[in-house]
Amino acid sequence: MSWVRSVSAEEFTVAGDGEPSVVLLPGWATDGRIFGGVLPGMTAVTSGALRPEGFSRRLAAFLDRTSRGPVTVAGWSLGGFLAAEFARAYPDRVRHLVLVGIRRRYPAPEVEKVRESLLRDRQGCLSGFYAQCFYPSQMAEYRRFRSSLQKEYLREMDGAVLLEGLSYLSSALLAADRFPPCPVTILHGGRDAVAPPAEAEEIAGESGRASFRLLAGAGHAAFLAEGFETAVADG
Repeated sequence: MSWVRSVSAEEFTVAGDGEPSVVLLPGWATDGRIFGGVLPGMTAVTSGALRPEGFSRRLAAFLDRTSRGPVTVAGWSLGGFLAAEFARAYPDRVRHLVLVGIRRRYPAPEVEKVRESLLRDRQGCLSGFYAQCFYPSQMAEYRRFRSSLQKEYLREMDGAVLLEGLSYLSSALLAADRFPPCPVTILHGGRDAVAPPAEAEEIAGESGRASFRLLAGAGHAAFLAEGFETAVADG
């Protein structure tokens, strides 16, 4: 998928022809370009680097202008927290919620350690984080990312936006009892080095409604693995 049809240059972008059927929300320190090529033939909305404060309201306003009916909302990592928040706040807008590489919460000391690393050595912090997203099993995908998009991210990612994302993650909670009424699918890489697969499966079980799919060979960037497109299309 190539992000070619910009409807809002400031934050949201639409790729494809026709009315959007999917919203793709990226993780921390990435943006919608990370999803390039994952949903061929679908028209999707995605965003720039995520700014959590007021995000659901801004996304709803954008969809008011671009999509008449409910959409599938797929969120990866940080984007998963925001996808779930949006689906709770605007249940009539969401027909299917897909959460990829999620956690119940990120322990505040872990987040603080990343914040300190970011302030001390921005490029080193981001480079290490990107590697962790693909390690240990998605190394071919990592080499492609490192040779292209990583260079742009290292040059372009705004420090204030990165810190806003970390501040949000230090207190964000993904509780199964607060899932929206729509169908929920949780996808998780079996070799995820960032978010433990067992934690995601536990959340799905607690909800009593969410389905859990383990993508056995995938790391944290499980949206690049076989099975993501099918899960989104099922919605």
